[in-house]
Amino acid sequence: MELVPFEPFSLLRDIDRLFEERGSRGGAWAPRIDVFGREQELVIRVEVPGIKAEDIDITLEDHTLTISGSRSFEEESAETGYHRREIFTGKFQRTLVLPDELDRSEITASANDGILEVTVPRRPEVLPRKVKVDVSQQD
Repeated sequence: MELVPFEPFSLLRDIDRLFEERGSRGGAWAPRIDVFGREQELVIRVEVPGIKAEDIDITLEDHTLTISGSRSFEEESAETGYHRREIFTGKFQRTLVLPDELDRSEITASANDGILEVTVPRRPEVLPRKVKVDVSQQD
């Protein structure tokens, strides 16, 4: 009987490879995102290198924000072909549920250097307020 070394992460590598192959062949894929809050707004950053602004759709329905689009490249001819293909192509979609504290009617979006930034301001009534305290001196 021959002993085979146990590799606990080999199954995870196989699963990763399966998803990588599916995405690089034009299947659905999901760009990476960061979501963080600033004092007066929520910011969503999405990695979209190689995607034109006109190929990105941002829709809002009730509390659900959906960012979708597609990326494609000119296909190589059959003679040259690919030696390796890792860049994801095809359609993508990311969906987020926005909290009630945001003013969903004032969403803005801009793209720069392959990063899409969607900004959703907080409603004025939920923003922190400063209250001035009058100090009176008593004799």
